[in-house]
Amino acid sequence: MDMEYEVKIPIPSIREIEEKLRILGATLVDEVEEEDFYVDLRPCIDLRARDMALRIRIKRSRLTKRTSSELTFKGPKLVPNMKVRKEISVDVSDGNKLLEIVKELGFRTYIVRKRRKIYRYGPYKLFLDEVQNLGTFLEIEVEGVKSVDEFREQIKKFVSLLKVSENFISKSYLEMILERIEGKQE
Repeated sequence: MDMEYEVKIPIPSIREIEEKLRILGATLVDEVEEEDFYVDLRPCIDLRARDMALRIRIKRSRLTKRTSSELTFKGPKLVPNMKVRKEISVDVSDGNKLLEIVKELGFRTYIVRKRRKIYRYGPYKLFLDEVQNLGTFLEIEVEGVKSVDEFREQIKKFVSLLKVSENFISKSYLEMILERIEGKQE
């Protein structure tokens, strides 16, 4: 089973974290612009009520100038304050065509746009995100972990090494955007 182990931390400055990563010797892997289209499958299934998501991601690398797309199912979160969930992804040859199919079927989509710098440091995959209409965040994934306890231990170690707060957010960017939209309507 493919599990995603991740934490998200709001940060005041991408540049500040980037400098800390450089000092540690982390490697810049890519700079990308991502458009995440979350598919609302209602009335067939209410993914939000089940804490699940179906995402079409269209990603453009600023370094390689390549575009790629994927379709991802995200299962419910299993741990509070951390994003530990089943995740299944498949590459898609044309994300825009898949998006067109979804819209032709009458399903609504919500868009999350972000600029992302991706770093690697040992087993850590680090994402410095500038999310449109939300702010800046550091996401940390740990590859190769086998349990939540091992993940927590690795995260604690890295967060103290990087000297950032443990103000973990378990909400997805989509959840935060929907809260803002729904808050404005009330």
